[in-house]
Amino acid sequence: MKRLSKYFSIVAVVFLPLSACTETPVLLLGQEKMVVGEEQTIKNISQLLAGHLKEQYEDEMFLRDTHPKSNGCLHADFVVNADLDKKYQQGIFRPNASYPVWMRFSNSVEELTDDHEDDFRGLGMKLSGVTGERVAFPGDEQSTQDFLFLGHDAFFAANPEQFFDFFDAAFSGRSFWFLLTHPKGFFNIMQGSKAYANPLNVNWNSVTAYGLGERVKGAFKTTVRYALQTCAANEGDVPKPLTADYLEENMQAQLSKGTACLNFFIQEQIDPVKMPVENALVAWDKSVSPLIKLAQIRIPKQNFTSDEQKVFCENISFNPGHSLTAHEPIGGINRARKVVMKDISDLRLMQNGVARFEPTGRERFEP
Repeated sequence: MKRLSKYFSIVAVVFLPLSACTETPVLLLGQEKMVVGEEQTIKNISQLLAGHLKEQYEDEMFLRDTHPKSNGCLHADFVVNADLDKKYQQGIFRPNASYPVWMRFSNSVEELTDDHEDDFRGLGMKLSGVTGERVAFPGDEQSTQDFLFLGHDAFFAANPEQFFDFFDAAFSGRSFWFLLTHPKGFFNIMQGSKAYANPLNVNWNSVTAYGLGERVKGAFKTTVRYALQTCAANEGDVPKPLTADYLEENMQAQLSKGTACLNFFIQEQIDPVKMPVENALVAWDKSVSPLIKLAQIRIPKQNFTSDEQKVFCENISFNPGHSLTAHEPIGGINRARKVVMKDISDLRLMQNGVARFEPTGRERFEP
């Protein structure tokens, strides 16, 4: 696997100039722009993923299309800074505000994998008890705010068209074609695919943009990406011999003895060209726009490995559209995610005979 990753990285670098072919609309700060044919492309993504799931899980319980392997689902509290700058006092970000949270850590590859394999890691975080004007779609939750993170600062696709290309190539055995024609995306995959000792030590990034506050003449006055970083080094080593589920085991070992925490940051868009909304392949340079801490996620001592809790967490649905308008997800990848994640969630829950529900954040399960 390591040899293969090294080979792909070298090839991606060789072909990296081709990534300049990715067209990024020239926009003002806080603007987004839907391209012609995007709605159909998004429908095609949903159909492609749904068809693959039906083949993959025929006569079985349906798992998520990506991120099917959970590394643990934790409860926590999201606490906003007491000294929050007035500029950022929007939506959920009110001084000393606190919200209950469910956090699901995962391996991103579409099959269940051992934790020691290099992979993009994912984190879905759902705040409950949220009030305010909401994004209209998907409209299936009324009091939540979802945040989605990857363990890298850039995505594998610039836009919905490349999102479709990636899965179409993967499902039809043409991944090498995607490498040759989307070298920047594949380079990001190789850079972001890693093994970790503990998910609580990963530097998490939203890789997509969000408004903060109100739109003015169609553009947000403030546009951000989100990031999470540990408050302090968390416990856990890569075990020898390797176990398939050591990420969960390391987190549980730490939280059975004590607590953990993550700091929540925003990164503000200050250059619409170097920090694009419509090209998720591009990392936003932290030396140009440093991270700004707005809140902290406080994770109490807990046991999260009961079967009941695992089932509960598998039936939670994450979607960037579970959001207040003050934090509206923007850009093509987010526009696709809102629709596709709702479509796939509907399919998964229906096939598994599970009724959709909205967590309160206060659910607790016996170990």
